[in-house]
Amino acid sequence: MDVVKTDERNNKIIGSNPNLKNTRIIFRGSNNRLICDGNVNLRNSILDFKADNSIIYLSSNRNDYYLNISIYNNSVFYIGENCYLNGLLNFSISEQKNIFIGKEGLFSFGIWMRIADPHLIYDTDSLKRINLSKSIYLGDHVWIGQDALILKGTQVGSGSIIGAKSLVSNKKIKSNSLWGGVPARKIRDNVLFEGSSVHYYTDEQTENSLDYEGTDWIYKSQGEILSFDEIECKLNSINDVDEKIEYIQSVISCRDYNRFYIGDEGRRFFNKKKF
Repeated sequence: MDVVKTDERNNKIIGSNPNLKNTRIIFRGSNNRLICDGNVNLRNSILDFKADNSIIYLSSNRNDYYLNISIYNNSVFYIGENCYLNGLLNFSISEQKNIFIGKEGLFSFGIWMRIADPHLIYDTDSLKRINLSKSIYLGDHVWIGQDALILKGTQVGSGSIIGAKSLVSNKKIKSNSLWGGVPARKIRDNVLFEGSSVHYYTDEQTENSLDYEGTDWIYKSQGEILSFDEIECKLNSINDVDEKIEYIQSVISCRDYNRFYIGDEGRRFFNKKKF
């Protein structure tokens, strides 16, 4: 990937030059990387690199990005291809943790994702800290509803839905399941969603929508399935920011339909391939 722009603190914009409208890209620290694939349009966005050695990786998207990202030291934000954002999507990424989002996701407005509390909490008996930060991972074709709050330790399998105003914290959510509430709980298994909007539907269109034809958006324990836990472990073991980019690219080179499947009771099925 070609370097588009670099500064005196070794911050770099790599790949294609993003199209910006009412957008600010702020490098406060050093040795950070913004990677933009072939078609990246940022609207009403702020990408704020507040410290050092972090990565924001924006995949090619037929839709515009609306992003408010604050990222601190040694962290990664990755979003896959052709996600649809219906409004500003907000992220706070700190304490050297990561947020990873697969392709073709559907995101309403008012959503926040945070991986830290962020203040320190200790057990009064042991005086040990009890609120360490944790990364967030979302698979492919995940739908997050209006005003949802996704907190540290959450992993969502491909094809799942998080309802409006839900609060999800430290859950591993099975693929093709529906969750909602505060705190979020499983409402139903074995669901799929299709991205058409019903707002303008007539009676005839509603009638035609009552049965789904095909097997798209159903995820199974077949093929090359990757482990979010293994990805997290590997990202945390790499100190060099450019080596970390190479590893991310090796992960996303897996194009298997079921790559981010999560099975029953949050159990992840994966093969033994190492990156």
